[in-house]
Amino acid sequence: MIKVQVDKVWLGKVSVRDYIYKKALRKKESLGIIHGKEYMFIPYEKLKSAKTYTDESFKSKFNGKEYRLVDFDWKPYKEENANQRSLLWVEKNF
Repeated sequence: MIKVQVDKVWLGKVSVRDYIYKKALRKKESLGIIHGKEYMFIPYEKLKSAKTYTDESFKSKFNGKEYRLVDFDWKPYKEENANQRSLLWVEKNF
């Protein structure tokens, strides 16, 4: 899995640089996106359908490399509530 740290969530989306996205596709690996203490996981099979490219190109301040941003809907992982699971089991079996 290729992991990337993002600083902002804007309008329910997170942005990853295109060369990181392309690296995940090239290596056929999943993409893990971390924001603060939350994270989300995009399996390789869903990488192509989950993205939106921005129209604008940016230039890195450090190495001058040009890149575009790839936006993903921010859907952080949430642990299943054990109490909810038992309630659903009770409803299903009665």
